[in-house]
Amino acid sequence: MPPTTGNPERRAAICDAVFELLGEVGYDRMTMDAVAARARASKATIYRGWPSKPELVMEAVEHRYGGAMEPPDTGSLRGDLYAQLSAVCTAACGADGAVFTGLLTAATHNGELAEVLYRCTYETKHSMYESMLKRAAERGEVPEGTSAELLHEVLHAMVTSRRMWQNGPLDEAFMARLIDGVLIPILQRG
Repeated sequence: MPPTTGNPERRAAICDAVFELLGEVGYDRMTMDAVAARARASKATIYRGWPSKPELVMEAVEHRYGGAMEPPDTGSLRGDLYAQLSAVCTAACGADGAVFTGLLTAATHNGELAEVLYRCTYETKHSMYESMLKRAAERGEVPEGTSAELLHEVLHAMVTSRRMWQNGPLDEAFMARLIDGVLIPILQRG
């Protein structure tokens, strides 16, 4: 990861500017110069800290959502899935949901952005799903070795698809259907 500015307030202002611009103009039209102007930072600060736009976006995403997360621990797989899915749906329904939808769309034709988003949103969060399933296996809720990759991919694919196609709310009914009708049956098969 590229070095970032040493000043936490400056870093926060830059990361906030990235999200504001992504929401206003999208990834393709957001420029490093526009970020500098919005954050009231010099262009040199931006280019010295982040040599590419995808790396700047990754920094903003990590600033906003952190790196690796502790998995929810409610005492049951269903409870853990509900807690995690609730957090994902809340984020997807907010202003940042539109930003991520735009980033995912842009990533389909920008390999560097796709790689950065994968590292930032998949690799750094994956251990959380592994821990969740390890605990579930210890409780006898799923077989040992149940695929965290499958859980991660299916959960996020379903939320992303529903968000992108706007084919219904990301509400309690959606979460219950996804958990009870898709996730738990798939995970219990191992």
